[in-house]
Amino acid sequence: MGMRRFTVTQIAETARGEILAASEAEVSGVSLDSRTVAPGMLFAALKGDKVDGHDFCAAAASAGAACLLVERTVAVPEGCGGILVPSVDQALRFLASEVRSEFRGEVIAVVGSCGKTTTKDFTAAVLRRLGTVHATAGNRNNLLGLPETLLCADMDCRFWVLELGISTPGEMENLAPMARPTGVIMTTIQPVHTEFFPSLEAIRDEKAKVFGSAEPGGFAALNIHDPLLRDLHLPQGSERILYGMNPGAEVWVERTGEADPEGTRFRLHVGGESSEGFLPVPGAHNLLNFAGACAAGWSFGAKADLLAEAAGDLKPASHRGETHRLRDDVLLLDDSYNANPAAMAAVLGETRSWGRRVVGALGEMLELGTSSQRHHEDLGRFASEAGLAALLAVGGEGAEAMARAFASSGRPVLHVKTWREGVEWLDGQIRPGDGVVVKGSRGIGLDGIAAWLMAKRGT
Repeated sequence: MGMRRFTVTQIAETARGEILAASEAEVSGVSLDSRTVAPGMLFAALKGDKVDGHDFCAAAASAGAACLLVERTVAVPEGCGGILVPSVDQALRFLASEVRSEFRGEVIAVVGSCGKTTTKDFTAAVLRRLGTVHATAGNRNNLLGLPETLLCADMDCRFWVLELGISTPGEMENLAPMARPTGVIMTTIQPVHTEFFPSLEAIRDEKAKVFGSAEPGGFAALNIHDPLLRDLHLPQGSERILYGMNPGAEVWVERTGEADPEGTRFRLHVGGESSEGFLPVPGAHNLLNFAGACAAGWSFGAKADLLAEAAGDLKPASHRGETHRLRDDVLLLDDSYNANPAAMAAVLGETRSWGRRVVGALGEMLELGTSSQRHHEDLGRFASEAGLAALLAVGGEGAEAMARAFASSGRPVLHVKTWREGVEWLDGQIRPGDGVVVKGSRGIGLDGIAAWLMAKRGT
């Protein structure tokens, strides 16, 4: 069956729109960017702050779009359908909800402040041992990414694994009804997007609204180490599965070897059985993410040996814990995609066991609200205690506070506003056999440092 197919008339009816141009073509899939249009797709003309998708309707039709979804009248090329709606965003949600209502497989939603994308990828890999899987691409987890994921999903799959991300109050109330999960994995609640929420409890409560749209009788896999989650009230009939890294959880993973930047040996315990394996992704925090994925697999009948074996299928997503061997035995850990206080501490803590001198390029952590200064000062002190030999702090006031706190160690430190200003200095701090950690919020762009070092020092 593949993707759900629509006629132009069906799209207009479902999206509460009117037909501007009729067409007999079948429509499947959706593109939000004219550069990614494939023949037969719906092109959604979104209005952004800088770019208006309506200006690219002709290009989308030329690329093969079968139908244009617009909120103002445009010229529709011959042979292409056109539908006018009050809101393209809302129309996409209507269409996505229709697709979800027709899916007969299992839908697992991954929710939390951090670790969502990795846990989603791990869960998809585990469940592929049990059946076909369609999963959110990258971290397309918001009110545009989720409809895109659903409209491009394979209706024949046994599992859909969906990442749901919120940053402001009220978003989960729009996301969750589209997903209607049969199972939920909640990773952790951390001080992320705190400029929009008064407390961690408020963040937790917003994310927990996912259960208001969950199918009755589904499972909830909760991180036992997070006090805001382990005792979370669940709807009647939900199966509570605690996962973590101690025997108090139904599904738990223990590390059986030293911390290694290229992966970790473990023993998985579940259902009265245990099995050993190797997770080729660094960090104890990723063992925790793997435990969450195993909780989902266990709920569908997977045994310990199959789950442990599935770890071999895993690999880091781009810029999310990727390791690279550079010349002179320099080891680069590229974790530059995102950052928050807990994730920063987890990565830096792991470097203590590397058996190498380690230098760091750490970016400012964004969206921390009024507590930003304190979190950055704490991080600078923690980086010093973790033994970083030198620190490049990149960004604005938060990065400056981090650098100032690290300076008390007496070790080399430099604060710069952009990575290009400090990358030569960083390169000068690296010795043969060193480890290099690159991590920061996506908006700081530290993937540029990783790319620069790989180009300069080779792989």
